[in-house]
Amino acid sequence: MEYVLLGLIQGLTEFLPVSSQGHLLLVYRFLHLTENIAFDTVLHLATALAAIVYFRRDIIELLTSNRRLLWLVAVATIFTGLIGLGFKDFFESLFQAFEYVGPFFIVTGLVILAGEWRGHGQRGERKANFFDAALIGIAQGISIIPSLSRSATTISASLGLNLERKFAARFSFLISIPAILGAGLIQSKAIVAAGTIGIGAGPLALGFLAAFISGWFAIKIFMDIIQRTSLRVFAYYCFSLGVAVCLLTYFRLI
Repeated sequence: MEYVLLGLIQGLTEFLPVSSQGHLLLVYRFLHLTENIAFDTVLHLATALAAIVYFRRDIIELLTSNRRLLWLVAVATIFTGLIGLGFKDFFESLFQAFEYVGPFFIVTGLVILAGEWRGHGQRGERKANFFDAALIGIAQGISIIPSLSRSATTISASLGLNLERKFAARFSFLISIPAILGAGLIQSKAIVAAGTIGIGAGPLALGFLAAFISGWFAIKIFMDIIQRTSLRVFAYYCFSLGVAVCLLTYFRLI
C-alpha cells in the first residue's frame, strides 16, 4: 500500500509547485521507510511518461515543425545539465541533511510569490528567446535542492521574465521531460552498481501506475489553474508545510 501512496504523491506533486522530492522525503521519514533508488527512478520515469502523453501533440510539433521551440528546450536542458553536474556533490549532501527540507519549502513559497508579483504575461512563445531559456534552465537545475519545487522555480522564472502564463507552464513541463529522463539515467547507474533493485516487480508496477495516472491528472489540473487564477494558494501551502516541518524537526518529532 505504501508504494501506491508514494506513487500518488510523486505524480501529484511533481507537476504542482510544491516539490515532489520534499514530500517523498517526508513520507519516507513519517513511515520509517528506507529510500529505494530503483523505486524513485521508476516513479520519476512514470511522471516523465505522463508529461509525454499529455503534451504528445506539442512534442510531435516540436520535433517536426516548431524547431524554434525545440532549440529553446535544448538550451534550457543544457543549462540544467551544467548546474546539475557542476554542483552534483553539493546537492547530494543536502539530501543527507533533513533539516533543510522545511526551510526550502518556505523558499518555494517565496519563489511562487515573487513570480506572481513580477509576472504580467505580456510575452508569448514567439517572443521567448535563448536568454529566457538559459535562465529557466538554470532555475530548473537549482531545483535539485530537496523541497525546492522544480515547477515553482521554472514557472516563476518564466513569469518573472514576463512570459505568458500558459506558455510558462507548458515550457516548464516540456523541459521537465529531458531533465527527469536524464536524472533517471544517472540514477540507473547507481542501481547497476548496487547489483539489485531491492524491491519486487509488483511494488514497482503499482508505484509506476499510480505516479503515471496522478501525474497526468496533476498536469491537467495545473494547466487549468494557471490560466484562470493566481498560484499564491500553493505558496501559502508551502509556507504552512515548511513552518510545520521546521518545528517538527527542531523538536525532533520527525
